[in-house]
Amino acid sequence: MHAKVASRTLARLLVPVAMFGGAAVLTLSLPAVAQPGPAGAASALPSAQNSGSVTTVVVQGGSRSLFKIAVTPPVGDSALASQVVETSTRDFTLSSMFQVLDPKSFTANLASEGASIEPSSWRNIGAEGVIKGNITPRGSGLHVELRLYVVSRGSDAVLKKEYDVASGAVRGAVHQFDNEVVKYFTGSAGAFGGRLVFSATTGRGQKGIFAVESDGQGLGRLQTVSNVALAPAVGPGGVYYAGGLTDGSYQLFKVGNPAAVVKHAGLIFGVAFGGSKMALVISQNGQSDIWVGGADGGGLSKVTNGGLNTHPAFGPGGQLAYVSNQGGNPQIFVDGKRVSFRGTYNMAPAFCNDPEGQKILFMGRDGATWDIFSADPGGGNMKRLTQDQGSNTYPACSPDGRMIAFFSTRGGLFLSNPLGQNQQKIAGVTGESLRWEGN
Repeated sequence: MHAKVASRTLARLLVPVAMFGGAAVLTLSLPAVAQPGPAGAASALPSAQNSGSVTTVVVQGGSRSLFKIAVTPPVGDSALASQVVETSTRDFTLSSMFQVLDPKSFTANLASEGASIEPSSWRNIGAEGVIKGNITPRGSGLHVELRLYVVSRGSDAVLKKEYDVASGAVRGAVHQFDNEVVKYFTGSAGAFGGRLVFSATTGRGQKGIFAVESDGQGLGRLQTVSNVALAPAVGPGGVYYAGGLTDGSYQLFKVGNPAAVVKHAGLIFGVAFGGSKMALVISQNGQSDIWVGGADGGGLSKVTNGGLNTHPAFGPGGQLAYVSNQGGNPQIFVDGKRVSFRGTYNMAPAFCNDPEGQKILFMGRDGATWDIFSADPGGGNMKRLTQDQGSNTYPACSPDGRMIAFFSTRGGLFLSNPLGQNQQKIAGVTGESLRWEGN
């Protein structure tokens, strides 16, 4: 396809929106699958219960308070010990499950306690749990030992893990341990230490693919075959994206591989993976459809029939969500059935395996701004997760279903719990097509 034709087609799918103030990577672009219909075409979007405020203390499910935990510096190198404390504090704060106590409140004599705790010393400051550990050299690397104590259980550790890591990989060991702490209390591991991938504008008419750790650390740009790279998704063995080539075509590529993974007539503008399946957005003759086939791109068949269909996302049970304007305005569909009926412009669905029940997250436009919403897979129980907090876009859900990520005009990438509470800015970057590795 000629480059000018490809550019016009892409312009129909990517409508520029004003640059987010103060963000490091920017200009958010919103795929437009159709113009919004007339007022009254759908019922109004719901309001958030926490309208206009950012909740920093969460009572999950409205039934219990946060578990108060003290994170102490491990015995060993002071710089590494500080890194452990900072990483665990960050993880536990973002989890919406723990209240991390201020180290200035600690009254226990850590040196005399050694590999144990004096419960009364911690009980006096309100601590319910304590994290302790040791870091020692081992060969060319480090031996990291971390322990969890539950004050009500006495002086012995209830959880102990050991890791042998390279000198620069202590944070990874801490994330693993923090996931085990979550598992101890809930029965299923946390999702700390994963990656988020997204596309962001890098220059006029240019987009790149970026990755950042789920606590906001380690932002980096991934290598792509062209300076127009869109809609990343995590698939077999790595990150995939739609890349624009000099001849005006858009094909599917994998980071680290200069050859196209899938070539197809028309323009490939998006991809999603679920189990052994792949879904592609393919634009032909001014329309875009969802095609589904094997994870290697084989056996593709069209599952939508004309119009503009975008943003595919697979659910844990193999369900396929996407955005379509077949009802007149862009709405969320699951396996061909419309599931969003409120608002006139909903897009970017993502499944979330919330421990309280599977949800679909999406962004909806309310006036001049966008907000994050959730609903049951069938469309019921719709809730607004953000409101009166700028524009909030492109939700992604952690693999354990306990955290939601999204971009906000408040200045970057935010995390919250599935109710939209405990909103925490983790990085001053924004973009589009946000995906959480592993989900």
